[in-house]
Parts: sequence; structure tokens; C-alpha cells
Amino acid sequence: MQAPMPAAPSPALARLLLYLLAVMLGGALLAAPFYHLGQAARDWLEATSAGDTGPGRWLLSEIRRAHFTRYFNRAVLVSAILFIWPCLRGLRMDRRYLPSWRLSWAAPRQFLIGFSLAAGLLLLMGFVFLKAGAYQLRPVPGWGRLAEPITAALGAGVVEEFFFRAWLLGLLLGSMTRRPAIVWAVFIFAIVHFLKPPDGWQIADSQVTWHSGFSVLAQIARGFGDMDFLLAEFATLAAVGWALTQARLKTGGLWAGIGLHAGWVFGLKWFSGLTLHIKGWLPWIGPNLKVGLVPLAMVLLTGWLALRLLPQAEDSE
Repeated sequence: MQAPMPAAPSPALARLLLYLLAVMLGGALLAAPFYHLGQAARDWLEATSAGDTGPGRWLLSEIRRAHFTRYFNRAVLVSAILFIWPCLRGLRMDRRYLPSWRLSWAAPRQFLIGFSLAAGLLLLMGFVFLKAGAYQLRPVPGWGRLAEPITAALGAGVVEEFFFRAWLLGLLLGSMTRRPAIVWAVFIFAIVHFLKPPDGWQIADSQVTWHSGFSVLAQIARGFGDMDFLLAEFATLAAVGWALTQARLKTGGLWAGIGLHAGWVFGLKWFSGLTLHIKGWLPWIGPNLKVGLVPLAMVLLTGWLALRLLPQAEDSE
């Protein structure tokens, strides 16, 4: 029997990968101009009465504590916005592969299942790490400081699920078969979140030049050579992407994925505000609750439990 011919390369996938490359290169080029623009704004605020107003004081404090890598991150975000239209031109979205937007009584239940499982199990793991000595409570733990974790959780949950599980996954499902579409959707989600410099690495203000953004790219590339770090963080990000993708496909909507995503972000942010990292045992336990093989196992367990509890969509394959 003759083997089936390989499928033709997907134009959507090729365009997405080119888009990611353009975003990173654009971020590297824009990072230094953004940094110098921020320093000019700081000097102006310090020299005028605008720095004495409420918004001015807030902006001045943000600029003063922003390192170059933060400007790089903002430059990447701007590049992502600038290049999204050229990426989308010529690509047609098949509405059959988009999630259901219909509101129902099941939507809040799906959100609560995802949020409770993700946040609850992540914080339980953090408590075990605390007892094991990997973390210790801060001198003044912010037990009641919930506004920032909740805001970050809902923002990331809604925005990223619309982007990755609605638009990106729908685009891939419409241009290739189901299994490769899932694999590429998970990979792109993980690689986008992995593309950041190591924690604690910075460029001194006096050493910032026009090509400093490419120094950040070099540090990001070195992360792929650290096998312990690669296994500890990239694998966990891939597991998160897998769980969120499977929740989207099983339920036919985004509510469960938004709940899971928000729960993980909330647990990570709140725990970080309560504790200080003391020591880690890579690749098992890292500097935060998303790094390490133990967090990887917890993410997989959370995803498995969520898929057992979430309802099957009527039109799901």
C-alpha cells in the first residue's frame, strides 16, 4: 500500500512563524529608542510641575524602577501590534473553527471549575514548598493584597485565551488537520511565554546602546542551551498550553480556559507577593511556582482533573 503524500505546508503556519520572528527583531530594534524616550520623559517630569501631579508621580515612579528588559518587553508588545495586520492579510478565518460565544448558565460553572482547580492546587503546592524550605514568608506578607493578582489574572485569562485559543487555534484548525494544529498551538503558546531573559539578568543603564535589544535576544537564546531550565520551564508552559487547548476543544468555548488561566496567574502572583524564594532544586523546584518538574506534574494533574469535570460540547469531535 502506497504511503500517503505529506500534506502541503500550511501558509497560515509559515506566516505565523514569520510573524513571531518579525516581532522579536522589531522588539530588539525598538527597545533602545523606547528606553531613551523613557529617560527623556523622566527628566521632563523631574524638571516640571507635571511630576508633582498624581499621574505624574505614578509615571515617574514607574520609569525610575523600570530596567531595560522592561522596555524590551514593551517594544515586543508594540511590534506584535504593528505586525499583526500584515500577518492577517490574506488569511481567511473559517468561522466553524471559532469557539462558541453563546452565554449560558454553564459558563460561570466552567469558569469556577477551572479557576478553583488551578488556583487551589497551585497554592497547595506552594504551601508544600514553603514547608520544605524552598520559600519563606515575607516579613510583612500581603495577605489582603488581592487587587493586583485578580487584575492580572482576569486580564491574562481573557486576552490570552481570545488570542491563543480563539484566533490562533481557529486559524490553525482551519488550515491543517486537528493533531498538528493542536501541537503547533501548544508550541507557539509555550515559545511566546518562554522568550524572555533569565530572571535577575539586566543591562546597566550606562551600558545601554542601540543594539542592547539584541543582547537581550542573545540571553533568551542561551536559555535554550540550559537543559535543566528548558525542561523545568518550557515543559511546564507546554503543559499549560495543552490543558487550555484541550479545555477549549472539549467545551467548545473559552470559559473553562479563562478560568484555568486566571487561576494559575492568580495563584502565582499572590504566592509571589506572600513569599521569598530561598533555594530551589532544579529541575524539580525553581524560583517560582511555574518553574520545575513538580509544577509540571501539578499542571498536568490540574488539566486532567479539569477535563474529567468539564462537560463535553455537543458539536465537539
